[in-house]
Amino acid sequence: MSLKKIRVFPDPILRKRCKNVKQIDNTIKSLSKDMIDTMDYAGGIGLAANQIGILKRVVTLHLPEEDHRVIINPRIEKKIGTREVTEGCLSFPGYNGLVKRSMSVRAKWLDLNGSYFKLTAEDLLSQALEHEIDHLNGILYIDHLLAHEKLSDSTIEKNELIPHNHDVELNLHVEKEDIKEENFENIQTKLDLSKIYSDSSLEELKFDLHSAGYLSNLNDKNSISSQ
Repeated sequence: MSLKKIRVFPDPILRKRCKNVKQIDNTIKSLSKDMIDTMDYAGGIGLAANQIGILKRVVTLHLPEEDHRVIINPRIEKKIGTREVTEGCLSFPGYNGLVKRSMSVRAKWLDLNGSYFKLTAEDLLSQALEHEIDHLNGILYIDHLLAHEKLSDSTIEKNELIPHNHDVELNLHVEKEDIKEENFENIQTKLDLSKIYSDSSLEELKFDLHSAGYLSNLNDKNSISSQ
């Protein structure tokens, strides 16, 4: 496993536009493997290359119950409809917010073999493609926050947080034999954030989110969105 540090807001590289991949060589294949390892460790379903400091148009995806996808030079050709969804981001660990996304998108990209893909995506895949392609263009999900919404804090304890998802919640319930059905153990995965984030970057993230007005008083349950 090769883990890379995930850049967090307000790191300026998150606002830079990534460059097209001209040749799918071993460097790109190695990059995609590092991205998959980092994304999976962090519990994410998507990661863009500039989130680990590389300005290449490469995205990795891992939707629930699906294989990993590596998409290169992705482009959205058409957006259809609108919806409101709760969204998070690995570059904003521990926070989520209500944003507006499309009902479906028509997109195209290359895979690691140079094969050409073109499809119409819906549901979580549509949302993940919009989110990650935004990253490649220097756009963050906080740019899509609804006017009346603020980010909510989903952290559990210091250096531990719920696995990141976009608009799905995943709970693992383990039922115990010979016990009434309503009794079960709820298992939550906790992360050692020091492996993928630095303490200083997380403190800067919190400070800048507050100073920029993205966070309301977290004790005011009526002023934040909840997942």
